Amino acid sequence: MNLLYVVNVIGNTTIDIEWDRADGSHMHILGSKNMSTGDFIQLSDGYIVLEPGDAVHVTPSSNASPHVDVLCTVEESFLPVRPNFA
Repeated sequence: MNLLYVVNVIGNTTIDIEWDRADGSHMHILGSKNMSTGDFIQLSDGYIVLEPGDAVHVTPSSNASPHVDVLCTVEESFLPVRPNFA
């Protein structure tokens, strides 16, 4: 994943972004970020290498009815297994 864009559309809210790995481990990418109406976060200066079963969760809170839009871009790579001819 090379871009994660989060915008808060309505009211003040708090955003958490978490990467849950398929092996059960997790990483907080962003924790308890306060955002006003119209504030945005753009994470684009690096890559997150996701593997099958991984998930990224964006969770708004601290608002009775939060409205947060999220956009991400990913690039899929296929690495074929080379047969072993002896």
